[in-house]
Amino acid sequence: MRGRLTGSAFRLWVPGRTRVLRRVQLVIDSANHVTVVSAMSRLARCGGWARLLEGKPLEDELDLLDAELLVQAGVLRRLPDDSLRPTDAHPWFFDPSAMAASTVSLLRQALDHAEGRVGGWSGHDPETLLAQGLASSSAASVVAECVVPLMPECLEAFEAGTGTLLDVGVGVAGFATTICQEFPGARAVGIDVLAPVLEQAAQRIADVGLSDRIELREQSVTDLTDVERFDLVWLPQAFIPPAAFRPGLEAVHRALRPGRWLVVLLGASGQSDGTLQRAVQAHGAHLTGGGVVEAEEVRRWLLEVGFDRVRELDTGDQSLVLAHRPSLGAHHSGGKGT
Repeated sequence: MRGRLTGSAFRLWVPGRTRVLRRVQLVIDSANHVTVVSAMSRLARCGGWARLLEGKPLEDELDLLDAELLVQAGVLRRLPDDSLRPTDAHPWFFDPSAMAASTVSLLRQALDHAEGRVGGWSGHDPETLLAQGLASSSAASVVAECVVPLMPECLEAFEAGTGTLLDVGVGVAGFATTICQEFPGARAVGIDVLAPVLEQAAQRIADVGLSDRIELREQSVTDLTDVERFDLVWLPQAFIPPAAFRPGLEAVHRALRPGRWLVVLLGASGQSDGTLQRAVQAHGAHLTGGGVVEAEEVRRWLLEVGFDRVRELDTGDQSLVLAHRPSLGAHHSGGKGT
């Protein structure tokens, strides 16, 4: 996400004096224009995006207009055979349902903010909650395919069908359901402090036939009492209030089995300091309740709690911090990447 200031000067003549005025305009990357985002969402929801991924031509006039808008914005590129493909390799561009949910969630949150309404995580906006939950399914797919293989102990447990996930801030269970679908036999516990959210989660879990494998609790991470139960913990920091995050790490450490892993999704990437992207991420993290916590600070807390092998994976948009609970009797090392 990029932006720049442009301007032009002109003279204003007033009897007795002349003033030079400067007109300044903020120009934001066209891919972030609200019309472009809404076109992405509509194409994904109506089936047009799926046709593009299949190499099929668009026929509906509005589909064609949306597609041309996305070409000019740099979201789509036109190939020599006149077919269209995403210019970005991000996984959600190849999952129309996840892309539609993510873009709708962004638009709803932006509208709520513009009109001074409370954000969706208050539990008062079921549509925003559902959209964000569906979007988190894409993150779960990335974790299952790209992150779990980096953690051999977790991979072994989940591939054996014995792995158990703790999903902190479960929302409508998009992450938990996807992990359980990716790994047959896996189980999950999802915790959240919002009862209306958990009601939606229970319905979604029932709809996909996973009620016997996913347990839901109305509970803060600071109140977690499980001991050595989980093989993997998913902790999206942007949704966890600052007062709960640091003590929550201690509770999560107790809840993990020795030799297992925690994955923290940070609300903003440390690689984007001083940019519009960084400002947008910090703004969004504040609206969702977690605010910005620097990766180095999280790493220090993790080491203090007793984790080792702490490492950061930067995805470009956000950062994942991986942390390992040492096996019983293992020597604790606080070195970077150890």
